[in-house]
Amino acid sequence: MSLKHLFIKKFYDSDSDDILNSFYIPVLSNSIKYQRLAGFFSSSSLAVAAKGIAGLIANKGKMELICSPKLRKEDVEAIVKGSKKEIDIIENSMLDSLKDLEKLEDEIALDHVRALGWMVRNGLLEIKVAIVSDIYNTPLDYIKVTELGIFHQKVGILEDNEGNMISFSGSDNETALAWQDNIEEFKVFRSWVEFEKEYLIADCQKFLKFWYGKAKRVKVMDVPTAVRERLVEIAPENFEELKLNMDKIKERKVEIKLWGHQIKAIDNWFNNSMRGIFEIATGAGKTFAALGCVKEASKKISKLAIIISCPYVHLSQQWVSEIKKFGIDFPYILADSTNPIWKDKLSDYLDDLYIGHEEKFITITTHSTLSSTDFYNIINSHFKDFKIFLIVDEVHGIGAPRRKGALLDIYELRLGLSATPKRWFDPIGTKKIYDYFGDVVFEYSLEDAIRDGYLVPYRYIPKFVTLDENELMKYIQLTRSIIGRLNKLKNEDERDELLERLLFIRANIIKNANYKYNTFQKILDELNINQNDIRWTITYCSPQQIDKIMTIVNGYKIKVSRFTMNEGTQPDKQYNGLSEREFILKEFAEGKYQMLVAMKCLDEGVDVPPARNAILMASSGNPREYIQRIGRVIRKYEDKREASIYDIIVVPNFKKFPQELQEIEFSIFEKELLRYKEIAKIAINNVEALRLVNEMEDKI
Repeated sequence: MSLKHLFIKKFYDSDSDDILNSFYIPVLSNSIKYQRLAGFFSSSSLAVAAKGIAGLIANKGKMELICSPKLRKEDVEAIVKGSKKEIDIIENSMLDSLKDLEKLEDEIALDHVRALGWMVRNGLLEIKVAIVSDIYNTPLDYIKVTELGIFHQKVGILEDNEGNMISFSGSDNETALAWQDNIEEFKVFRSWVEFEKEYLIADCQKFLKFWYGKAKRVKVMDVPTAVRERLVEIAPENFEELKLNMDKIKERKVEIKLWGHQIKAIDNWFNNSMRGIFEIATGAGKTFAALGCVKEASKKISKLAIIISCPYVHLSQQWVSEIKKFGIDFPYILADSTNPIWKDKLSDYLDDLYIGHEEKFITITTHSTLSSTDFYNIINSHFKDFKIFLIVDEVHGIGAPRRKGALLDIYELRLGLSATPKRWFDPIGTKKIYDYFGDVVFEYSLEDAIRDGYLVPYRYIPKFVTLDENELMKYIQLTRSIIGRLNKLKNEDERDELLERLLFIRANIIKNANYKYNTFQKILDELNINQNDIRWTITYCSPQQIDKIMTIVNGYKIKVSRFTMNEGTQPDKQYNGLSEREFILKEFAEGKYQMLVAMKCLDEGVDVPPARNAILMASSGNPREYIQRIGRVIRKYEDKREASIYDIIVVPNFKKFPQELQEIEFSIFEKELLRYKEIAKIAINNVEALRLVNEMEDKI
């Protein structure tokens, strides 16, 4: 029983999270102590404070609760005049608050208040009352207390039997009477994560300050006897009478209606013997299409293990959220570095599947873990009489040589997902992916998604520059080197590896071309005519360009921030508990930063839906990079009707190339031209964009 072994997010919001099942129930089931600052005393606030309490009670855990009586203006006046005793007024106010028990619309919510009464009777709950006063030591009515905000912020602190602790702090709507409609959002801090400790300590100190009456202008007393007796009175004789079992508290269901193209994708996959690849544009619903396959496959197969693999840990966590939204309630585990016991849990689930204790379960993992020896050994040694369904998100990443151990024959059902499944300059890796998963069974392009209204349309504005004399000389020398070395190699694998390495070096000359900066300034001049046009702009650049770009942007007095690998990813006090990256994205979304200057870390897995302009200062020839960067600025967002893509393209001066290199160089550039034309063709200004590309092509 340890909090450390749970998957706990850093932030929860009831708009997008099933907080009851993903937070309260698991953490209280692993705790022996619960301290809660609950706000004003009422039946509905007690119900909210008791969410998930069954697990704590099962552990014989104890709870400490602080709340404030909801004193009215006339109550305070009676205290000041001395017409009634303060303790009597507080007692009556709290008893009045319990009169609305019958108004609780949900039987489960009512039973949670009764559970607190049962805990009081059995010595498991201690309640203290905090009365807020003014500087003259006169109690304040609830309106003034609310204005001061003293009890607006809710704090909870939990501890397990190993001494591990977590705290959560934020706000909730304690007046909500419907159990599932309560609105909550809060941040979570863990004692075993070094950089989160100070926030947890601050929450603990806040609670203890109130508990022991050390807070300024706050008097603390034990709960009045009559209130205690009333809570005991409503408690059941037998705890088992209460509807608190986890299996009776269902996740709030949100009906997911699949789009037509997602249904078509699912049908095509089934008709292809439950194998294939979905080539679906970023933002067009490939995740739910995949989960639709899971749902349908689970209807037809009695024993099914589902494995979902993705490139990064933070994407694994997004999958967990999407699975819950979709309404799939199979048991699941995260098999990655965030879960130290994943090996044992995976083995146990596989055994349970074989003997019939479980019929379905999901493992969410990363490409690295999926291809590891540990994962292979567990799957291979426990695979028996059931089927395994492998889903690989961003499937292009699984074709790398170091991940060859990931694609096992025993994974009978197979689905690959990507907007661009083919690997760049890696025909061997691409063939490996297609041989294993099968062909693309459904394709839904950027053009399709824009046409159908799932992504916003964009304008494509290509800007052409050349290399300067020094850059051109280096470029020609490197091109000669590539050709000379390739001609000496016979082994295809070695040729491919060398070609990829040399092309990367060669691409850096193009990425960092000096003439790009003048063009960049001209783009800023265009956007900066109207300050509103420059808002929500992302400039993509290389590490070598970022300092100069920041200098140029600052010269225009544009509010700008870097977004690189150097900005912090951990909560920080100076950013109000957010990480530096989260804070930057929040400020950008609110328009406080007009521009982000970003590198590759903003390509994949980070959503920036307010973004409307992209300036591509440094793009490789990899089409995947283009698709991802365009995808960042064409996601739908409030009041966003279109986006603009400024693409700064280097055109080698072929006339200055030696004769023997001209044909080779032009054949390479021709492939890039096809991409520019594809991007231009589906832009809303396609006639003008294609004209610019074609004019440039005619000149060379």
